[in-house]
Amino acid sequence: MKPNKLPGAGGLKKMLRRQMRTRLGAMPPEERAYASLEICRRAAELPVFQDAKAVALFAPLATEPDIHPLIEEAWACRKQVVFPLMSRVDDVPRLAWHAVKSWDEVIVHGPFGVREPDPALCPRVNPLALDCIFVPGLAFDERGDRLGRGGGYYDVALTEFDVGTPRIGLMFACQQTESIPRDTHDQMVELVITEAGILLAK
Repeated sequence: MKPNKLPGAGGLKKMLRRQMRTRLGAMPPEERAYASLEICRRAAELPVFQDAKAVALFAPLATEPDIHPLIEEAWACRKQVVFPLMSRVDDVPRLAWHAVKSWDEVIVHGPFGVREPDPALCPRVNPLALDCIFVPGLAFDERGDRLGRGGGYYDVALTEFDVGTPRIGLMFACQQTESIPRDTHDQMVELVITEAGILLAK
């Protein structure tokens, strides 16, 4: 009888993604709304956000923290707000960053059902010109490792930012996990914001 093989990093990530989707699906709407506001408040109070002139954000999915208030705070403070636009170049997942001035310019639906900027209306921005980047994820751990949705877009995109650009993960507290399997191409964040507090990567 052959012994059962332990799943590799890819298999463990798939299991963890299923677990996180189950947790997110179980969150009551009122808890999700309260937690989202707390996450936005904590993010807006970060010195790196307050000092930034250009910020990378994203249009959240229904299961992600609702960061509309954070985006609107950035607009109100006259910051340049950029959203990612997904594509594949030679079968490599890529994110292009486009400046967005209002929700009317966020109309294109990309992979995973993500709302994206309309490239006809939103000028492209060099990632080296951005002061900080807020990163979504299905899970983060205390080391700053991130579990994405499997497309690899952010892992490629984060290599294109200046090495000193702050990377800030956003998630609900229920998405924190003890350890995320790491592949060589996986990118990390310096801190993660949840409704329960701010986690500094170890």
